[in-house]
Amino acid sequence: MLLVALSGAGIGLIAACWALARVPNLVLAPGAFLVLFSLAFLAYGCGALAAYHLRNRGAVAMILAIGLVTRMILLPTSPSLSTDAYRYVWDARVAAAGIDPYAYAPAAPELAGLRDASIYPKLNHPTWLSVYPPPAQSFFRAVYWIAPDSVAAMKVALGLVELLALAALVLLLATLDLPAGRLAIYAWNPLLLVEIWGSGHLDALVLATVVAAALASARRRDGLAAVLLGLGTLMKLYPAVLFPLLPGRRRPTVVTVFVGVLAAGVIATGGIDQWPWTPIGRYVRDEYFNPGLVRSLVNEPLLALVMTAAWVIAGAWRGGASHLAERAVPLVAGVIVLSPSVFPWYAVWLVPLLAVTPSVPLIVFTGSVAFAYTFFLFEPWAIPWWARLIEAAPVGFAVARELRTFSMDDRRARAGAGAE
Repeated sequence: MLLVALSGAGIGLIAACWALARVPNLVLAPGAFLVLFSLAFLAYGCGALAAYHLRNRGAVAMILAIGLVTRMILLPTSPSLSTDAYRYVWDARVAAAGIDPYAYAPAAPELAGLRDASIYPKLNHPTWLSVYPPPAQSFFRAVYWIAPDSVAAMKVALGLVELLALAALVLLLATLDLPAGRLAIYAWNPLLLVEIWGSGHLDALVLATVVAAALASARRRDGLAAVLLGLGTLMKLYPAVLFPLLPGRRRPTVVTVFVGVLAAGVIATGGIDQWPWTPIGRYVRDEYFNPGLVRSLVNEPLLALVMTAAWVIAGAWRGGASHLAERAVPLVAGVIVLSPSVFPWYAVWLVPLLAVTPSVPLIVFTGSVAFAYTFFLFEPWAIPWWARLIEAAPVGFAVARELRTFSMDDRRARAGAGAE
């Protein structure tokens, strides 16, 4: 019966993805996107529920097959909700022309000769300098060397990297002796499908390194986990927040390995002054698409970063779990919500961790965060209050539940102490 329900949910997910792929430009049809995404998420939720306790190979094969079909459906689509993939190709084009991609913004007159009718018009923030770290730029150039000026090739490369994360998660669930059916929580997640396979986001590299690090940690190889987190940090900075969660983080060898990977990456890319710190600072300060919790109350990006750092320190201080994935969910969720801006794809790296440590409210959040795209419903573009409420409600519920659990545990502890 569960396999029948799983197959039905999978068919529904495939149908929703197929319909999404038929919409030429999702920004111009935000209402259609939200309806289709919601239908996809409903099918996903039913499938994840049906698969949750399954361990048989037939169920896993079905989950993987449907996951691959949905990915292949979205792969040929042109990115529209986010056009970051076009910037990846543009930066590689600039580098291929022998020009430092950090030297000029795309709209600068010095780059006029590189502009075309297919890549340049789709760049967001053409007056801003690139914010992508040098190792990410190396990835862009490698793809460009194989297939110049191809957004499709960039999506294929990032998709292949995401499949490595999927494979690592299969091994992680087996290592922890968790039901393999939980793979559906990750493999069928519509946010992941849309943002990685539809929009082609660089966060695929983070997924691969973080899930592989979680696998290494589960196998008590924290040195290898530190290497992988270091590589992820070099690609997009934020995986660094997971290092304090490694059980072996206090061992000198583990710390040395993590710092060594970061140092080697910085040195290999020309030194710390070659990194785009000023453009990153501008991005944090001036980008205001979907402000996080702190910035929604007080529009101070620096305060949001301070609160995020405090959350990471508090999460590292707690201790308790035996491996990375078991401790990471609350920390990553907090980092996402407290960030100065919460783009939907920022939540993607939470998804594989939820397959290991499920939280229904946070799984729902990976769907509700897509309501940030109501930004495109109105003129001038802005996210309406009701969409912000939908987006935040699952996180609020999760926090309330955790506080209630903490309060009950505290009462039990006091009662036990009183009985003694």
